[in-house]
Amino acid sequence: MLLGEDILLEKKLFIDVNEKDYFKVIETFQLAQTTQLPVTKDDKLVGILDLFSFVKMLEKDKNVMEIMEKDIIIAKKDNNISDCKLLKQKILPFVDETELYIGFIESSVIEKQLLKEKYSGEIQYYKDLQQEYQAIFESSYDGITITDGKGIILRINPAGERVEGLSSKDVVGKYVQELVDLGIYSESATIKALEKRDPVTILQKVPSGKEIIATGTPIFENGEIIRVITNSRDITELNNLKRELSQAHQLAEKYQSELEFLRLEQMKTEDIVVHSPEMKKIVTLATRVAPVDSTVLIQGESGVGKGILSKLIHNNSKRKNGPFIKIDCGSIPESLLESELFGYEKGAFTGAKREGKIGLIELANGGTLFLDEIGEVPLNLQVKLLRVLQDREIVRVGGSSAISVDIRIIAATNRELETMVKEKNFREDLYYRLNVVPIFIPPLRERKDDIQPLVMNSLERFNRKYKFQKKIECEALEFLIQYDWPGNIRELENIIERLVVVTNEETIRVENIPRTITEYKKNRREEIFDVDDSLAFRETMAECERRLLITVMKKSKSIQEIADILKLDRSSVRKKLKKHGIEKTFRLVKK
Repeated sequence: MLLGEDILLEKKLFIDVNEKDYFKVIETFQLAQTTQLPVTKDDKLVGILDLFSFVKMLEKDKNVMEIMEKDIIIAKKDNNISDCKLLKQKILPFVDETELYIGFIESSVIEKQLLKEKYSGEIQYYKDLQQEYQAIFESSYDGITITDGKGIILRINPAGERVEGLSSKDVVGKYVQELVDLGIYSESATIKALEKRDPVTILQKVPSGKEIIATGTPIFENGEIIRVITNSRDITELNNLKRELSQAHQLAEKYQSELEFLRLEQMKTEDIVVHSPEMKKIVTLATRVAPVDSTVLIQGESGVGKGILSKLIHNNSKRKNGPFIKIDCGSIPESLLESELFGYEKGAFTGAKREGKIGLIELANGGTLFLDEIGEVPLNLQVKLLRVLQDREIVRVGGSSAISVDIRIIAATNRELETMVKEKNFREDLYYRLNVVPIFIPPLRERKDDIQPLVMNSLERFNRKYKFQKKIECEALEFLIQYDWPGNIRELENIIERLVVVTNEETIRVENIPRTITEYKKNRREEIFDVDDSLAFRETMAECERRLLITVMKKSKSIQEIADILKLDRSSVRKKLKKHGIEKTFRLVKK
């Protein structure tokens, strides 16, 4: 607060520091009607004289200079006097730019001005608030009708006129009950709110023929209803919005689920390492069947790369721009599998989403559905899967209408489905529907040529991921190549990642390789040469030769392959097999 024109300075009443006439001093205080006055010397402010201090010191014959308070607060015209903390001072003296005294004001004047400014701000605040409420009332999309505590309409906003099909001049000042009696309203939320003394929501019809939803809310003061605020909305528009929102929500849910699967599955680009003749044939077959929509059944042990091969088929198909939905049939609980695969209608079962849910099969529409671990699907669901394969249709849980789906199906399993069919654990008709194009991926131990390229590819990938430059020495690599990898490619990748992360040196050496791998070759050799100590030399050598032949035959497909491995001719191999009575049972290659 600055010193304004409405605040006048008292300029004439002050005490000169050299004043000896004490009666004149008292007279000046009487004229000023205050208990404090400024003290000046040569027109400059030097202190403040307190009347009570002055009277008290008269007996001690002290002059004004000795009695006055010198440590005082002063101000200039351009100062904000609101900041002046007048604790003991009852006046605030002012000086000009040259420090000459120009007058004073009492502290009560400052307090009055501050109160004036305070209430002026509050008045403006209430004016602004009124304008805001008026703007809300006028611009609200919902109709708003205000009545008093007796049900007389006081105000209705433009939206209320639109929704109810009435003009404010026709209803303002009238009793709501009168409008109901005239048939303008079928019933009134206002009347019900007055009767129940609680908020009430009803459906009512208005002259325009619209059905509206109205909520009447009573406003209380000292226990009495003084106002009823009624909000109304055209329920036709609400239903349209609800239907559009439901459709948008379903579409958004479909896109969200689809994008989640695309992000987690399709967008994972993994290189296929192909070096062995077996894998080259498999990849050639996969790329050959990719452009057509024939169902593919991929079989092989866990970790051989069935999922990667399914992505290869999808990415080389005409559906590559569509979704790739992978369903791990073995990881979803049996009780949830049907609803996850086929989706469900609203209210299909306890705990279901109110709006229902789209199934994973439906999400694959326009793309590829990859059924991983198909052998884990329970028999009761295999019938429904058969319908998907035959008719490309699904029926949601709790639904009755069929939904067509345009999908290409790839299935994979590590189980012997033929055996399961014989044991009545898998439907024969479903098996033949899946087994249109069978692809068998041999385990890593049967395609040793792929191990080194896989090791180097994984090493390069994890080096890039963790920003390392690790290398592997030849002897360590040899141990990895000789290992049988019961967990196949998945186990190999995990081992390489572990070696890249935990090896301190830049080069991965034999001592860094897990003992299960380094001792594997030694254990295999011990199996061959672990013979009875009581046998003679010739018998021992014969037993070792027999075990060696059996071990090599397990890895071979023919007599020629055994001969190549042992560096013998075929006739010698036949003779030795006959000598030891070994039946020719070679490794079967699935086609």
